[in-house]
This record gives sequence, C-alpha cells and structure tokens, in this order.
Amino acid sequence: MPGSHALLSPSSAHRWLHCTASPRLEEREEDRGSSYAEEGTLAHAYCARGLKRYLGHPTDGEDAEIDELSGKYHTGEMDEHVDAYRDFVIGKFEHVMLRCPDPRLLVETRLDFAGWIPGAFGTADAIIIADGTMDVIDFKYGKGVRVDAKDNPQMMIYALGAYDEFSIAYNIKKVRMTIFQPRLANISQTEMSVYDLTAWAESVLKPKAAEAWEGTGAQSPGDWCRFCKVRGKCKALARQCLDTAERYEDPRLITPEMMAADVLPRLAAIRTWVSDVEAYALEQALAGKSYEGWKVVEGRSNRRIADTEGVIAALAKEFDSKDFMKPRELRSITDLERLAGKRRFAELCGQYIEKPQGKPALVPADDKRPEWNSAESDFKDIEL
Repeated sequence: MPGSHALLSPSSAHRWLHCTASPRLEEREEDRGSSYAEEGTLAHAYCARGLKRYLGHPTDGEDAEIDELSGKYHTGEMDEHVDAYRDFVIGKFEHVMLRCPDPRLLVETRLDFAGWIPGAFGTADAIIIADGTMDVIDFKYGKGVRVDAKDNPQMMIYALGAYDEFSIAYNIKKVRMTIFQPRLANISQTEMSVYDLTAWAESVLKPKAAEAWEGTGAQSPGDWCRFCKVRGKCKALARQCLDTAERYEDPRLITPEMMAADVLPRLAAIRTWVSDVEAYALEQALAGKSYEGWKVVEGRSNRRIADTEGVIAALAKEFDSKDFMKPRELRSITDLERLAGKRRFAELCGQYIEKPQGKPALVPADDKRPEWNSAESDFKDIEL
C-alpha cells in the first residue's frame, strides 16, 4: 500500500547495502510516481482484498484504491495473476494448518526494523506465522526484472521483522521466503534458519545500515544503480562507465579476454547510464539550467492525423473508400493477453500462434536460455 517511506527502506536494501552513500544522496530528490507503480499498487490492492475476504476482514482501504485505479489499469491478465497469488497463499496457509493448530495469516502487515535499521519500517504482503517454519511471501507485479528470493535482503529484512514481533508467541526455527512474480512465471523460494538470519542481521545489516544512515560510506556503483534517483549525476558511476576501456596495458586494442572479462559485463550499465545522463541533462535544461555549448531544440516528430473522420470525408469526395481504407487490424498478442488473460487467450487462440526463432544475442554464460543453434551449425560436422 502507498504511504510514507523510510530513508532505509527494505525495498531499496539491495542498493544501500552495496552503496551506503546512496540514501543520503537521494533523500532530497523528488519521488516521482509512474504508471508502472500505479499499476502495481492496483494489483497489490486486489491481492490484499482477495486474502482479506478469505479471512473475513474489512477491505475498505483496498476498495478505495481499486475504485481509484481500476479504470486505468484493470485487465483480464491482472485478474488471472491476482487469483493465482491468492490461491497460492491460501494453499500454503491451509497446508500449514494441517501441522500447526493455530497458525495466523497476516495480510499487508506493517513491520518495524528499528532494532537493526534506524527509522526503518515496511509492509509485508503476506506472512504465515506458525511453529517451526514461518512463511514470508512477497507479490511482485513488475515484469522488467526477474527477482529471486535467495540472498534477497528485502525478504530477509521482512523475515527479521516478523520473527522479532511474533517469536514470543510461536516457536519459529526457520523462515521460508517466497517471491511470487506471475508475469514472469517466477515463483522463487528459499529457506534459512533463524540463527543464520539473526547472525546476518548483526554482522552485515546493522553495521551497513548505520553507515548508510550516517552517510559516511563510499559510493559503489553496480547493477543496484538501476533505480537510484541520482544515477544520472553520480560521479562514481560516470567514472566506472567512462574508464571501462582505460584499464589495459595496450592502449590500442581490446583482446577477446578483456572483452569478456570487463567490457561486455558493463555494456548494459553503460547503455542505461548514457540514457539516464541524457534524461537528467534535458530535465535540468528545461528547468532553466544552462549548459555551455548546448541548447534545447524541438525534436523530430512524425505527422499524424488529428481528425480521422474529416480526412475520410474529404477523400471520399474523390476516391473509392477501398483505395484509402484498410481492413481492421488485430491488436498485438501482448494486448490480447492483457485483455483475456494468458491462460484464457492460450485456450482460445493457442493453435493460431507461432513463435519463430529469435535473432542471436550475446549474453552471459549463466543465462538460462539454451545456446544458439543456427542452421549452419546443425550441418557443420557433416561431410559431403
């Protein structure tokens, strides 16, 4: 649910644990919303309402958010994913009831982490409290980045807060953390002992949080920069991107070994950095900041028809409609899946869909996709 955010929030822990300078550098930056965030808020409201209805709890807050946002973002695809999450959580809870006489299912529960992280709090999507193993479940509606539960600091912080609050009433020995990310067909789950969790909290989380709170740490760029508010003007990130090819003894050429070890792994970050710098500089220029040697101009644009009916009426006076009208066009597969939901669309139209072989792409060796197999490589060992 939306609301105030702690300086050291669990959702940004991956970043501030690696770059402890980032929270204080970001704190004066405006927190702009986005359509993706609003879409996620709506999906979370549906998820919470489904679970609260199962428990017989009031849903006034969720109803208000759904009324506000459903007209803009609600789709059949969202219903499908929300139902899958609800059934997943309820299934886990009912399974736990078979072994524990008095488990509790908590939905949208605010947790406090101030014992380890100054001023920190957060809201967990779903927690199943029981003797033995406690479940912490997080719903992710985004599909831009696959999120794993293993070594996930956000999930570990949620588990820590839940254990701290409920361990008095329950004999919790382990925590099971689950990321439910339906739009990427990703259900990621991991377990750890309470001993390992609390040891991590004391040895890693607490000292890093203190350093981030004080703002005394060094800037440390990495893949965690993706959602940093100051990434477009961060000197450390700029230095890393600009110095990529300056680390070699031979100043002229990059060897394949150097390309694999240092250049290729940085390309995604460099592309993102270039885009972020351009966006930041344009934003500042539009706000009145002057950059010597640069100016803001009107960019290229494509012509578009402002009055479709007017154009049709004008052309119809001299031409046959078949000469300037084309048959109805079908929306994209993505739009059709959003309309009907992936499962229902597959049932209705799966036999009419084909997936051609994609173009080759160079990716890290641990990418889960199989290695490219071209027609040429199929026959390379055959002697004619």
